Amino acid sequence: MSSLGVRAVVFGLPVILGSLPVAAQSSSYHLEFEDNAGSKQVILVNDSQKPIEAFAASQRCQKDNGWSGAGGSGDILFYPSKGDGGDMQAADGSGSPRSGVLDTGARWSTQLAMMPERGDCQNRITAVFFSDGSFEGDDAALRNLKAGRDGLAAGVHYWAHRISREKPDGSTLNSLLAEVRERVVADEAKQLKYFRTSSHGDSSAQPLREYWASWVIVERDIELRFPKDIAHEEPSATLRRVADMINGWKTKIDGNIALRKLNAVFPVVSVSSQSEDR
Repeated sequence: MSSLGVRAVVFGLPVILGSLPVAAQSSSYHLEFEDNAGSKQVILVNDSQKPIEAFAASQRCQKDNGWSGAGGSGDILFYPSKGDGGDMQAADGSGSPRSGVLDTGARWSTQLAMMPERGDCQNRITAVFFSDGSFEGDDAALRNLKAGRDGLAAGVHYWAHRISREKPDGSTLNSLLAEVRERVVADEAKQLKYFRTSSHGDSSAQPLREYWASWVIVERDIELRFPKDIAHEEPSATLRRVADMINGWKTKIDGNIALRKLNAVFPVVSVSSQSEDR
């Protein structure tokens, strides 16, 4: 299971956070809080009859010296295996939901925590994608969440095609791994570029930050499928493992009904539209 499917970031940006509403209510979901070693973990609970596939959450904390904030998100598509939804718990507490999505009553950790040193914190869900292609939330948050899916789909399709061109005996694995690592560095630089731009008030840069962050997730997951020492494993076995992972991921993405429907609502961020970046 990928360790990169649920993301959280803590930041101190009072200018940006100052525009956030204090709270958001929905009959489709709510937040609960679990005690954990002196902090309270923020948990998303699905109250709808429709399964949830992805969410974005924000946290705003007030301290004596000002405001700080954090954001978290999760998406079932960020896990390569079919049916794997990541850090979820079924409604009956028996473990992860077998469906791989957040069913009614099921719980999903937002990776946000309320800690005494952060001050008085307010938490809200800013965007949700349901399995039928419907959605709820703030327009900007929805577009950012969708941009992450766009980057994931683009990255998985690119690498599925690239890996399919490898020799079956795995004789060129070293060059493939070197290319993956080069792309990690390049795409992390793009992610950082748009993070800095969005931090200076350019809201149009945030979807691109999410887009390139997703490319990095794909490339990091591919890198993790290689042994620490390639020479200690049969090259063809390594290639099969990498190819099976990326092809299974592609099948999961291509079969996602919600993503196809969302593409008709939110413009797809694509490599071709950002040709200067790739």
